[in-house]
Amino acid sequence: MDAADHFMVAAVVLLLTLALALFRAWFGPRAIDHVMAAQLVATSGVGVALTLGAARDDASMLDAALVGTVLASVAILVFVRDGQSDADEPGDRKP
Repeated sequence: MDAADHFMVAAVVLLLTLALALFRAWFGPRAIDHVMAAQLVATSGVGVALTLGAARDDASMLDAALVGTVLASVAILVFVRDGQSDADEPGDRKP
């Protein structure tokens, strides 16, 4: 079993994680559950792109992983900013 096979096994495990995260994103009871599951989907997608890029020696997959990382960061920043815009003062929100 060579290194490319190990990378493919890792990619399959990450795809299973991605499937579980999609399930959690669909059936999460709260908004934060949806966001955290979406972050896990993005992280798993980046991991799959990195492992497949390493397995096939394909630099374009590494570029795709970098773009996915940036988009995931922007998505969580938008969620946090949107959640803060509901209250006038930080102490006004009730748990």
